[in-house]
Amino acid sequence: MDAEVGLRELKKQMTREAIANAALKLTVERGIGTVTVEEIAREAFVSPRTFSNYFPSKEDAVLAAGTAGVMEVLDQFSADNGEEPPLQLLCRLVSDYAGAHPDHLRHMAQLIELEADNPSLKPVRAARQAEFEDLLRERVASRVGIDDETDLYPALVASAAVSAIMTALILWTRSDLPETRLRDMLEDAFNIVTAGYPHRHATDARTAPV
Repeated sequence: MDAEVGLRELKKQMTREAIANAALKLTVERGIGTVTVEEIAREAFVSPRTFSNYFPSKEDAVLAAGTAGVMEVLDQFSADNGEEPPLQLLCRLVSDYAGAHPDHLRHMAQLIELEADNPSLKPVRAARQAEFEDLLRERVASRVGIDDETDLYPALVASAAVSAIMTALILWTRSDLPETRLRDMLEDAFNIVTAGYPHRHATDARTAPV
């Protein structure tokens, strides 16, 4: 029974990813305004009804391509029982994920670039990012044993982590850097926020494009 449930969930995950990737591909090629649900479904080899079972809108489907792995990282964060400070742990987990799945993070960065030509994506992405920060805030609070409703620390850690990730991804994508540079850039971003944004000279910046 467990094996059947596991296979069923894997098939659902694969279908979801296929739809999301198809939506992103067509949006990059033509813009979301000219793409229909039927075309996305056909690209993903599913029916429009199946599309609707997974996503309420085209925008949600496109954004799902850039959030693959988010819950995986959050679950790893929650499962860790060590004494590592939250930002350092998040840095390690995100860096490891980037090394294993650079394509997922490339998609996430692409979405920011797409917003200029597809403004309907912006409110949906902002909502998803806020949801992620809320989840992370709650898990940081749980990890350190404080109340996220009265203590600033969990919210600031969550905001700093998301800012570090998105800033590194955007610079990586816009500079058209190789995948091997992504982990370094993510680690640099986390190191900067962890150190309290210390002043840096140009010669200190490892993330300068080469």
